[in-house]
Amino acid sequence: MASPLRSLNDYFRRLNDLLSGENWELSEEAARLLSIGDAHVHMKFLQLEKAEDERRLYLNNSFDEIACLHLAVIYHLSKEHFENAFNTHVQVVQLFNKEVLQKEKDQNWFLPILYTLCTDLRLLARSADNKPSRLRDPEKSSCYEQSATYIMECYRTCVADVRAEIHTSKKMAMLNLTNQLFRIYFRINKLNLLKPLIRAIDNSGPLYQTFSMADKVTYKYYLGRKAMFDSDLSLSEESLSYAFRNCPSHCARNKRLILIYLVPVKMFLGHMPTADLLKRYQLQQFATVVESVKDGNLKKLDETLMENERFFVECGIYLMLEKLKIIAFRNLFKKITRIYGTNQISYEAFMCAIRWLGIEDMDEDELECILANLIVEKKIKGYLSHMHKKLVISKQNPFPALSTIP
Repeated sequence: MASPLRSLNDYFRRLNDLLSGENWELSEEAARLLSIGDAHVHMKFLQLEKAEDERRLYLNNSFDEIACLHLAVIYHLSKEHFENAFNTHVQVVQLFNKEVLQKEKDQNWFLPILYTLCTDLRLLARSADNKPSRLRDPEKSSCYEQSATYIMECYRTCVADVRAEIHTSKKMAMLNLTNQLFRIYFRINKLNLLKPLIRAIDNSGPLYQTFSMADKVTYKYYLGRKAMFDSDLSLSEESLSYAFRNCPSHCARNKRLILIYLVPVKMFLGHMPTADLLKRYQLQQFATVVESVKDGNLKKLDETLMENERFFVECGIYLMLEKLKIIAFRNLFKKITRIYGTNQISYEAFMCAIRWLGIEDMDEDELECILANLIVEKKIKGYLSHMHKKLVISKQNPFPALSTIP
């Protein structure tokens, strides 16, 4: 265990020793000394706006300057000058890209430092946007949006490293940086910018096996969310299921985040979560939704969506859950056809059930429209007899399993 830092000299000496090793494990430790999330950030003797005269790194002049800029970042943080901290950290990232990523050939031991610098850039950007200075130009793009530009510059440098062997290639950073950009583009609602990044990962070949499982899980989580918004439920289920399955069991918070999106996707495909699963991950907000959809109880579904509206809106799934009404209608109609035991059911039979549920504002025209949509979407096999006001269903599997519908 490393001894505690007691002076500025200790900080530079420790960083110098770690960097001189030029290997991945020591780089991970060095990254902590360049992170805004490490304990050293709170040490007064390291909070220096101008540390140029105190330089103690002799191994690599670029890391020397990076370290000094980092100390300026934590100085600005100590004063709660978040925009200054962000702008200074931008210099750190740009310097690392220019002097390390672009100049160090056939090696990638420093990538853990890159990951930390990019993560901190996002966090500082968010803080700067939450507490902007009074001098900020209102016409200027947000710091969070700007951070994507600087991370993309690093991404381009890394993917251009085509000559090195896989185990020493900077292309190993592709997935981590893609995840950083996923987070940003989701937040600023520019998901269209993700297409080339996804295509690059799809075409990464053997390189994909070198990515860490943590990065793969994060990637599949965001890919699943994007696919859900694109209405590609098959890809969404596959991606989110992979993320949930491979997320460590002790990371309950992350598994819960994955389930928030996996549950509605599964429901659209006809797979309802168990009450035990929802309870284990504190997602009881979904319990009544599941019950209402299974029972075909439209009124109860409306009530529970309204009751938990804030939670569902904040998660970005409210509109998705509203679309479950069509599945609830299907389940209601399925129950009614079973009760009547015939393949021809009058609109009036459906209307009686709908009114019994307490839904008074629906007429036969709207009912016919819903039935027509279910038939077009292949969720019901059959046809409508407009003249006789009846639904005529197929005698063979009239309600196919939702997961089998293309």
